[in-house]
Amino acid sequence: MRLVFACCFGFLLITHQLSAQSEEGRQIFLTTGVGGSYLNVREQAHSPLLYNGLGGNAQLGHIRNTKKSFSQSIARFDFNAVGRNENAASLYSYKFEGQYQHYFKQFSNADRSIRIYPGLAVLGVWRLQDHLNFTNNSQVITTQFSLAPAVKMEWPFALFNRNFELGFFSQLPLLNYIGRPLFASTKFPDQVNNEDPAWHNYITGGKLYSLGGYFNIRTQSYLTYAFKNGNGLKLDYFWSFESLQSQNPMKAGGHSLVISTLFKL
Repeated sequence: MRLVFACCFGFLLITHQLSAQSEEGRQIFLTTGVGGSYLNVREQAHSPLLYNGLGGNAQLGHIRNTKKSFSQSIARFDFNAVGRNENAASLYSYKFEGQYQHYFKQFSNADRSIRIYPGLAVLGVWRLQDHLNFTNNSQVITTQFSLAPAVKMEWPFALFNRNFELGFFSQLPLLNYIGRPLFASTKFPDQVNNEDPAWHNYITGGKLYSLGGYFNIRTQSYLTYAFKNGNGLKLDYFWSFESLQSQNPMKAGGHSLVISTLFKL
């Protein structure tokens, strides 16, 4: 656990120092967005069956763009009502997610029409899956912290005298700290006989996972339209797939469309 926090703190410190050196030509935006999503999930703490269904999301973000770097912070909430038509089973999925991404423009050729920037991302997730047909062990809670290499592609272009940008983000978490309950139980190891686990058990009761135990590919494609006053509109398409090998194996894949506003600060 200390290793994860040390890596995250070191990453944030380095990116903060680099950002402080690249103030020239900066652009800062506040972004808000809402959208819809579709989720497939097989949570074997509940059932080996595949559940799927629609949902919605809302997000709040901060974007900082300078000549030497690009960074964005996003806080997002997702809700999906998923189920099985065969047995009328229903599962509610709630997810709170926060992430920070930083991309280094000094390692790329900014003169090209399509620009590619390497970067890093820090991710935190708290997810609750509540099975409405169960009276015992109906809730499974997952707490996760991840450190991931990332890449950003962008293609600015003009169409009908309007400014647009088409882009793509992708990240692959390599170092993950994931807290999960016991097999067939919503309790953590030292809270089996306690009705309400303490909040810190969700953080301290986890394990480290790398690609051998946890795989998660995440992508974000976007189209941005810039107004003359500096504000803009943005359409995002998110896709993700994750697979966790543990006492309670889990697989999930999702699609999301989000419409966002960009307010220049």
